[in-house]
Amino acid sequence: MMSNLFTAPVSQETLPNPDIPLLAVQNLHKQYQTRRGFLTAFEGINLNVELGEVVCLLGASGCGKSSLLATIAGLQQADRGEIYLQGSRLTSSHPQVGMVFQDPCLLPWLNVAQNIAFGLKLKHMPKLTKPELRTRIAEAIAQVGLQGFERSYPHQLSGGMAQRLSLARTLARRPQLLLLDEPFSALDAITRLDMQNLLLQIISQLQTTVLMVTHDIDEALLVGDRVLLMARHPGRIHQEWRITQPKPRFQQAHLLSEVRFNILESLSTVMDTPVSRIL
Repeated sequence: MMSNLFTAPVSQETLPNPDIPLLAVQNLHKQYQTRRGFLTAFEGINLNVELGEVVCLLGASGCGKSSLLATIAGLQQADRGEIYLQGSRLTSSHPQVGMVFQDPCLLPWLNVAQNIAFGLKLKHMPKLTKPELRTRIAEAIAQVGLQGFERSYPHQLSGGMAQRLSLARTLARRPQLLLLDEPFSALDAITRLDMQNLLLQIISQLQTTVLMVTHDIDEALLVGDRVLLMARHPGRIHQEWRITQPKPRFQQAHLLSEVRFNILESLSTVMDTPVSRIL
C-alpha cells in the first residue's frame, strides 16, 4: 500500500538543483553498423527534462525511442552529442539513472528481496551497509505493494507482480531520473491499468522525474506532462504537446480528446498512414 511508503531523508548535498534541467540531451546521434552499411537510429536529438517532470516519447517502431533511452542510461555510447544530468556530463551508467524494461529481466534463482538486493550491489552503485541494504529493500517492496512476497521466486509471480518487482529493483536505487521503456506493453489491459495507477502514485509520492517510452497514446496522455512524437528514418523529435490537465486523469478522457486526435494526425503524417488505419 502506498500509505506505507517509506522515503528516507535526502541530504542537502544530494538534492537536485531546480534551476537547471535534470536531464539535458544535446545534438545526440547514434548509428549501428549492419551488413548493408550504417543504420541511423536517431540524429539531432535535443531534449530537456525538468526536475519532477514526466515526459513521454511516442512513435512508431523503428524511430529510435528505445535506442535513445539505452543511450541516456549509459548502456551504449552515442556517436555524437552530449548528455547531462544536473549539469554533469554522462559518459557511462550512473547510479542516479535507473531504467525499467518491457521484459522484467529478473534472475530466476533469486527471490523477490534478493533480486532487489542484486541491483543494489552492482559495481557502479555506492556500497551500502547491511542495515542500509535491508532498509532499501523494505522501502522498495512497500512502494510497489509486494509486502508478503519477499521470499517468492519469479516463477511464482504473475506478469504484473514481476513488473512490480522490476520497478522495485530500480526504485531501491533511489534514482533522480527514471527511464521506462514500454514497461507495461506486455501486460493485459486490466493489469496494465493497475500498473499505470501504481506509477502515478509513485510519481506523486516521490516527485520522480520520468522519461517514458510508449506506443500507447492514451497511456502518454494519462501520465505525461509533455508528450514528444518521434519520426523515423532517421529517428528525430517531430512534435511536442504539453498536457496541462491535473492528475489523475482517468476520468478526463473527454478533456483530452482534442490533443489525442492532434497526436493521431501527426502520427499519421510521420508514418504516411491514414488515421483510420492507426486506430
